Order: sequence, then structure tokens, then C-alpha cells
Amino acid sequence: MIAITGSGEFLPSILDVDKKLLNYLDEDPYVLTFSTAAGKESDERLFYWENLANAHFGNLNVKHQHIDARNHKDLNKESVIREMKKANFVFFSGGSPNHLYDSIYDSEFSNELQNLESRGIIAGCSAGAMIMGEKMIKGVGLNYLPKTIVIPHYGESFYSWISNTVKMLNRGRYKLLCLEKDTYFIKDGEHLSVLGKQNVHIIYKKEHHTFSDGDTIDASLLQ
Repeated sequence: MIAITGSGEFLPSILDVDKKLLNYLDEDPYVLTFSTAAGKESDERLFYWENLANAHFGNLNVKHQHIDARNHKDLNKESVIREMKKANFVFFSGGSPNHLYDSIYDSEFSNELQNLESRGIIAGCSAGAMIMGEKMIKGVGLNYLPKTIVIPHYGESFYSWISNTVKMLNRGRYKLLCLEKDTYFIKDGEHLSVLGKQNVHIIYKKEHHTFSDGDTIDASLLQ
């Protein structure tokens, strides 16, 4: 399963939504969080993500480990691969989508991530969501969502450049999956749905479809 949101990771506003998302698992959650997208940022910023994740999943009362993996080499350490084999929920927080992609692509970690999709949940926010598409605004993604570009922070004024990018890309061959705050787009096999407090949008050429909590999405809209 893939579950991606536009913004709000580890904040109080998404706590109830994440509690519902964890209930999708068949077994008790074992959550791994990665701030790898911020791997080129300061230690202070990385500690921020670690502390936020620890507090968030502590409040959810689930087994959790934050993995300090800042790059491709870190992600592929034997200790990380060992935990990946045991986990059933992995979450990638924000930062640079291109650095996150470079850290994951074509690696043992990437293989374990693909294995996880069938038995658990791969979740991401902002950069952690963008890498799931076939293409990103700059560069390519991991292609968990073929023919798709994932646009996070949709509708947030500070990220108005994203809206301009959406307009620029709207005539292309990619579908635009636009994610608002505190709201997950979920792909479970061929079943697509929405979980959260705001909206998910699919934009292609002159079409603009909007979905909210509990809605199912016709899979053909992203084909």
C-alpha cells in the first residue's frame, strides 16, 4: 500500500488521521521513519525531524524507530536492511525529493521497499510523497504511481510556485496528483481512496477532479 500526503507530517493535526491509517495494517504496527530527504541539511534540522517523529508515534502508542540515514550509503547499511525486513510501515518526511530519490534508487534498500508495499504501508509527505510518481517536477521518481507527477502542499499560499508549476505541466502527458495538508491519497493494489481532513486533486489537461475523505477514485484517472 502507498499512502502519501501533501504536508503536516508528525504534527498534532494529522494524529487522528495517522491513527486511522495504521488501522489498515493486518498486524501490530512496526513503524520506521526516515528523514533522509533532509540528509544534506543541518544536524539541528535532522534532530528536529527525529524528535517530532518520536513524539508523534509515541502518542500513537506503536512500536517505532527513527532511522538516522542521511544518504544512499546509510540506507543500505546491514542494520537498516534488517529492520526493513521486520517493519510493516515506513514513512519518509520532507526535504529534497531529488536527494531522497538518489539515496533510494537502485539499491538493496529499494528492493526491500518494494517488498514492503505488498505486506504493509509505504507512506510519505512532501518530498516523501513526490518520489512516488513516475516523474517529479525536476527529475524522475520511483514510479510507484506510473504516468503521475505528485504535487504536495497544494493550495498553500507559501508554496504558490507549485500551482504555477501545475499550470505549466498541465498540458503534458503526466497526470497531476495534487495533495493537500493532513490528507492521504491511498493506493492499495488497484483500489484508490482518500483519508484525511482536506482534499486530493487529479488534474489532466482541462479535467480537474477533487476527492475528500472516504471517497474512492476511479483508477482510470491515473492511467
